[in-house]
Amino acid sequence: MKHRIHINIFFMAALWCTLAGCYKDDSTEAVLRINELKLSDTAAAGRIVILFGDTLKLKPTLSQSTGADMSKFKFVWKAYDNSATQSGVVPFDTLGFSLQLKAPIKPPFILGNSYRVTLTATDTVAGTSAFLSYNITVNNIYGQGWLVLEDKGGLGDLSFIFPNQTVEHGVYTKVNTTPLVKPRKLELTSFGLTDDISTAGNRMYILAESGSQEYNYVTMVKKFDLSTVFFTPPSVMNPQRVTWIGEGSPGSLYATLGVAINNGLVHSNLVGGFPGVKKWGAATVTPGQSGNLNYNLAPYIVGGTTYTAVVYDNRGKRFWSVGGTSLVAFPSTASTEFDMNNVGMEMLFMDSASVVRNYNAVMKGGDGLPYLLRFTTTANPATLGKVQMNAPGILSMKAATSATLTPHIYYSGDNVIRKYETTSNTTTVAYTLPAMEQVTFMKYQKSIPGGTGSRVLVGTWDGTQGRLYYFPTTLTGDLEAYSHVFTGFGKIIDAAYKVPQ
Repeated sequence: MKHRIHINIFFMAALWCTLAGCYKDDSTEAVLRINELKLSDTAAAGRIVILFGDTLKLKPTLSQSTGADMSKFKFVWKAYDNSATQSGVVPFDTLGFSLQLKAPIKPPFILGNSYRVTLTATDTVAGTSAFLSYNITVNNIYGQGWLVLEDKGGLGDLSFIFPNQTVEHGVYTKVNTTPLVKPRKLELTSFGLTDDISTAGNRMYILAESGSQEYNYVTMVKKFDLSTVFFTPPSVMNPQRVTWIGEGSPGSLYATLGVAINNGLVHSNLVGGFPGVKKWGAATVTPGQSGNLNYNLAPYIVGGTTYTAVVYDNRGKRFWSVGGTSLVAFPSTASTEFDMNNVGMEMLFMDSASVVRNYNAVMKGGDGLPYLLRFTTTANPATLGKVQMNAPGILSMKAATSATLTPHIYYSGDNVIRKYETTSNTTTVAYTLPAMEQVTFMKYQKSIPGGTGSRVLVGTWDGTQGRLYYFPTTLTGDLEAYSHVFTGFGKIIDAAYKVPQ
């Protein structure tokens, strides 16, 4: 019985020591408390974008429970390739051996890649450790800002407007030699996608009458001709739109469906968790008529949930939903304000409205008058309204954009910017530019990076040079005096805001 009592007492003491967190110091035979370590840094909560060639500086905080001698600590910083093509578990470089890090971002780091940088802090006496990881993306100076597509005597070029409001012209011709003949559209994704044609990530396309290409999103260097993204390239390469429908929350969008309009016909590309290369297939046919391509789409694509992608046929004068192998007619329950399957009008313009997944479509009726059709892609009935527009000059507009915070469409066919209000069916003059400046481009920006409010970008052409204006908007949709004007462009065709990949 005594032996059993001694054994139980020894067992209870060992168990207490384990639960309380102790270790044995062999030199003194004393039982000491474990030094609990913790690393923290607010910068580790998000993604750090750093320019290639700059120095990565990280300053984490170390806390400990015993106040041990810091000279007995060991610190190791390691970098892991966290790009889609790598596992992200095998370190490729050791960056430093102190609590704070100063590491130059140079080879073997690769421009455009994502990395996980991890710090391990170890109390070599107590044998305890703490870990902290950072998500790093290596970018160049063109990581964030407005990318502007221009026509310079029939050939395309790019300019870049940086967040500090400086401009660099001739960006395309500095890094590419393939000419863009009669450029028409700049397409950027704000989220990454995996199609296994090339490295996973954001996509960049420039569409032109001749020379349409896909580019490296980071470096903007040509990757390949746009015909490469088709399993079988169309006999006529005349791309008008290439876009991806994204799902998820605004901060974590992912691609689900690619939709391209080429020569008036639609091609789709379904991406997801299945293996193999994903490319655009053959032109989608109309339902019930095998091989029928008797349609001609307006160059607009909108997306939603009930209807993933919606396009408009200017030949058949109707809306279609994009299916996997054929266009899909709308059910009878979709139409109340007008018939989605029998509109009978020509589409001039389509853009997002002030409610998410609601859209404004400006149409020209058979009577030669303008009409506004409003619809949603998230419910049935899909139709929201139809009205003959009180919008002088809208049938001859050369540029237009819809606000997504207020119920307005801005448009222009000359030097006058007009504001059409969808709720009251009224139009007012928002701003008058100098007579020699003709508006060629407009885009609404819902939120200004690093600032507050919204604005409308307006591109003009005076026959010699292009200008780009920033017009801040009020809460009622009015245009304030322009905050910035940038000069020295060619004829501005399009612009897109580039975010870090």
